[in-house]
Amino acid sequence: MKVGLINKPTLNVNDPETMKLLRDAAFVLVVECFNVRTGVGSRFGTELLMAGFKGRYNHLGAHKEGPGGLWQQMGYQGLDPEGIMKAVRALL
Repeated sequence: MKVGLINKPTLNVNDPETMKLLRDAAFVLVVECFNVRTGVGSRFGTELLMAGFKGRYNHLGAHKEGPGGLWQQMGYQGLDPEGIMKAVRALL
């Protein structure tokens, strides 16, 4: 399976070419270190829908209490490589 990576740290400006590319993707997974309820992932899902996306979608982010910004938080929050692969497999 061909999987790509797009770096999108904010939603201040959408790139129409990128949204066109993602519109036809089988799945999109957003991974961020911000709060899963209020971060980029929650807004990006809406932007994808407005672009005509019909694939599977999920977003990962901080969802447990703990000291933020530390590298140790990645595994605790499921944002480490193993957590990301688990989320990708769930979308397949």
